[in-house]
Amino acid sequence: MTYQELKDFCNSLPESELSKNVILWREDEAITDISAEQLQEDHYIDVDNSEDGCFPASECKHLDPETKIKKVYDKGTPILHENF
Repeated sequence: MTYQELKDFCNSLPESELSKNVILWREDEAITDISAEQLQEDHYIDVDNSEDGCFPASECKHLDPETKIKKVYDKGTPILHENF
């Protein structure tokens, strides 16, 4: 889903739905504690350990110089994330 598709969907909702919490449905789980923001930095992955997730550019200086990194998200990218 693109943000344009999300915007179009939200714009099609009745006004009564817009004050309700967003729900992300994952199989048998409903995630309702969600926040939206834009990334403040570029984000990277360790190419050899991508399962460890991504990290901001400011953390790159702490990596071993041999670590192969790849940029996966640009600064300013809008994201939705679950609050724990």
